[in-house]
Amino acid sequence: MGEGEESEMKAKVHVTVDTATLSRPSVERLLRQHQVLYDIAGTEPAQGAEIEASGGQSPYSLPLPDRATEAETAFVREVLDTARLVQHPHLRAARFFYAHVLAGRAVFVTANDALFGTPRSVERNRLAALAKTRIMSFAEFERWCSEPR
Repeated sequence: MGEGEESEMKAKVHVTVDTATLSRPSVERLLRQHQVLYDIAGTEPAQGAEIEASGGQSPYSLPLPDRATEAETAFVREVLDTARLVQHPHLRAARFFYAHVLAGRAVFVTANDALFGTPRSVERNRLAALAKTRIMSFAEFERWCSEPR
């Protein structure tokens, strides 16, 4: 591949879907419909019919280790804004968010407003800045997919 061809290639967007709150296939359909090059991961193991993998995409779920590292614990405490993590209702979601960040993924699509705040809220902006990632609702993601690149 020549140098000019390489610069014209679009980069893949690495998307994580909070599958505890949204359907991964519906997010993937949007990516395909708008011809966005993507790599998609879910936060929970796949349930039911998945869209067939194509174009180098390997469907998978982000892994959660059995035990949290010190770095993960510190991050999750910051996300949850609490020192007490035992039996916190959003602990699992916060751990998956950490796995998303650790993997260097670009977009986190979720309907979990209780943890991530509502679109354009101070809390959502705080978490996006902390994690250096985009956090979007399905509607925001739909608009984002339709924007020219």
